[in-house]
Amino acid sequence: YRFNPFDLTKVWPHGDYPLIEVGRMTLDRNPTDNHTEIEQLAFQPNNLVPGIGPSPDRMLLARLFSYADAHRARLGANYQQIPVNAPVCPVHSYSKDGAMRMQKVADPVYAPNSHGGPAADTGRFPRVPSWYADGDIMRTAYVDHAEDDDWGQAGTLVREVLDEAARHRLVDNVVGHLLNGVSEPVLERAFAYWRNVDETVGEQIEEGVRAKSGEMDPKAAEQANPARRSMQAKA
Repeated sequence: YRFNPFDLTKVWPHGDYPLIEVGRMTLDRNPTDNHTEIEQLAFQPNNLVPGIGPSPDRMLLARLFSYADAHRARLGANYQQIPVNAPVCPVHSYSKDGAMRMQKVADPVYAPNSHGGPAADTGRFPRVPSWYADGDIMRTAYVDHAEDDDWGQAGTLVREVLDEAARHRLVDNVVGHLLNGVSEPVLERAFAYWRNVDETVGEQIEEGVRAKSGEMDPKAAEQANPARRSMQAKA
């Protein structure tokens, strides 16, 4: 692809990857008890149904184990037996024992074993879907793609997604933030940053800041933000 689709700073353009509706989730009631239904709720991205495997997104790969680890620390080793996290169908896993174990389990829970215990149903659930890795997976930098940069998608957003009114609001907001006593070297870097995103928007931001150089952010008083008032007092 023209840029790395697993770069967290990028989005997948719908023109190249149209959204496909796969279902609908309907929430038909509110929680009746905040602790049992909210505080003890444990979502984790490694809960994958057969036929779906993880992508090579590095943030996702890290979360596959870190979310479950966080739940074990927060709720205990058997957090998946808490009613709000328990599935409605039987689950056969290698989990056994631990604090607050609720469901009885017979040895052995591991496979393969020589005691007539459980075995993987490879006929129904073959090898977990995955992606091919040419060589060992290691901690290394991404390989650059043709359009890997820090400005391309931001520029597309400004020029093709925002309309003229939205661009005007963007410029006005950025100008206001840059009026809070920002030093000249930082201003120059900010102007260069926005010109890299879009030359016209960058010029409008610089013109707006230069024209109002003696003013403070006009929205600070409206928002009653203590941090802004402190910065204005320093300015």
